[in-house]
Amino acid sequence: MTVKKFNYVRFVICIVVLVGVIVGVVKLVGHINYTKTYEYKLLKAGYNEEEVKVIDSKLKNEVKDKVISEKYNEYLVPFIKEPYFIYSHLDEYIRYFKDHDTDYRNTVAIINTEANVDWIDNEKETDTSKNELMLVNRLYGLSEDYKVEDIVDVPTKYAYSGKKISQSILDNIIDLCESAKTEGYTFVVSDGFRSYKDQNDLYNSYANNYGKMEADKIVARPGHSEYETGLSFNLEIYGKNYDNYEVSPEYIWLKDNAYKFGFIFRFPKDKEDITLFEPDLFRLRYVGIEASTIINREDICFEEYYAYYVRGEK
Repeated sequence: MTVKKFNYVRFVICIVVLVGVIVGVVKLVGHINYTKTYEYKLLKAGYNEEEVKVIDSKLKNEVKDKVISEKYNEYLVPFIKEPYFIYSHLDEYIRYFKDHDTDYRNTVAIINTEANVDWIDNEKETDTSKNELMLVNRLYGLSEDYKVEDIVDVPTKYAYSGKKISQSILDNIIDLCESAKTEGYTFVVSDGFRSYKDQNDLYNSYANNYGKMEADKIVARPGHSEYETGLSFNLEIYGKNYDNYEVSPEYIWLKDNAYKFGFIFRFPKDKEDITLFEPDLFRLRYVGIEASTIINREDICFEEYYAYYVRGEK
């Protein structure tokens, strides 16, 4: 019986072919899997590698699916880079950006907070279920029959006579004032809760004296004042006058510490285009420590916080 000699050459060729087939299959499977990735689909949609990295890191998968289903958008990535970008507002961002001499950041802030909306024709109802995070402003308002059940007098040790506030934040005000005193600073509540009727009388007085257009810059219309919630008040320096309160040690201390007690400055100097009210150095609003800490850290106003963290798609 003749024993066939083992053909090493043929064996090697078979191994090489087999390895080649395996490598080819692996590459094919890898390519098929890659075509299912967002990176591949976004590149096919026309976005470059840097744009893909931004989209992939900033958007949720369900939003990426929407991006892929639409044609390439040159404005998408510049807007995504803004910290308070909300995808559902993209078309509004683009329209506003094209129609105004502004930048991406300001566009996002304006659209998110609805500061571009003519409030007189588009008034909306405040969602009072948000409690200390409810939004009351020129656009969002309270009904005439809205009542705050826990309004109390602020002790005259911490306020001018007759000033009232929600019981829920009285301890926070007292703690803030007492903390200031340890540093040698004395603050006093100079304005607090107002009823709908009080606000109506005040607004009409300003409107009669200065006209409605001017009144709307400095006094909220009835139902649209946070004073009516019992959560907003004015805290002023007691017994001192300064030519420039912003550089006074009392005000600097207040700026550095109010948020620690759950308070924010409601109408900051650099946010008039969003709040649409003139700045008010000593107008505070209680929002809770978690919210006040974020607002202070990120240097935003309450409208911006509400739009993104309360109502938005953070």
